[in-house]
Amino acid sequence: MSVELFPVARPGDGAEGDGLVGVAATDDGAVWFTLSESGQVGRRDPDGTLAYLDLGPASQPVGVSTATEDTVWVVDRTGDRLMHVGSGLRVVGEVAVPSAGALPLAAVTLPDGTTWFTEQFGEVLGRIDILGRVEEFPVGSEGGPSGIAASGDSIWFSLQGHRPALGHVRGGDAAIELVELPLGSGPLGVTVADDGSVWAALHAVDALARVDRDRSVTVVPLDEGSSPYAVVADERGVWASLWGADALVRVTASGEAERVQLPAGSGPCGLAVAADGAVWAALASGELARFR
Repeated sequence: MSVELFPVARPGDGAEGDGLVGVAATDDGAVWFTLSESGQVGRRDPDGTLAYLDLGPASQPVGVSTATEDTVWVVDRTGDRLMHVGSGLRVVGEVAVPSAGALPLAAVTLPDGTTWFTEQFGEVLGRIDILGRVEEFPVGSEGGPSGIAASGDSIWFSLQGHRPALGHVRGGDAAIELVELPLGSGPLGVTVADDGSVWAALHAVDALARVDRDRSVTVVPLDEGSSPYAVVADERGVWASLWGADALVRVTASGEAERVQLPAGSGPCGLAVAADGAVWAALASGELARFR
């Protein structure tokens, strides 16, 4: 398996580019990333050209997710807003989170054009309709929604707190279903695999969780200190970024695991799968990693 590293942090943006958190790949071949500490969103074109958008000194962009074939949603955590950004780093639209101080974290866009996002301190999910209107939906439990993923019109999200869980909702008017996860597990990233199973990164207990269609939960232990951050699915299984181990691990549908080591101090965070099947990882060290 080949691994390529592409430096993307701008000089002077912090110690060795710390703050590279989110990554997304759009169908036009571009790869987008967030530089949290410097308040910037970056775009890498297929030819390697880099461009940056400064969101302001009070901004902290974290999540970035595909919106259309050439646009993304950027989640500004401290700015309590989501920004719709297109090619040329043009701001297509901006939506304020209704609850001030809710600390939005991640977003996902459905095939119908609506976008859902998590509010970690608001204990709600937000939904942006195709006209830009925002609604909020209480998650039905004390805790902070963090990661989010979608399959069709189904939304899955991770819920941190004293009763960690995966939440599921289909459509804005449906009741939210909670699937309990191990106590103290600190779930972060979420993804839906091709077989319909849902995977979560259990950051606090060095493990992954798999939830099958019957809602049974299987815990997949990882090495001590792995601290998994994000998970993403491809046609063969799921990938997880091991923030604490400077590595990625791929778990196939049959349960086989393959680990890919990265340079020391790289701190892999967000993950994305491109249209060509390549997996991209955002490294806190200020680089993008591409796996083929």
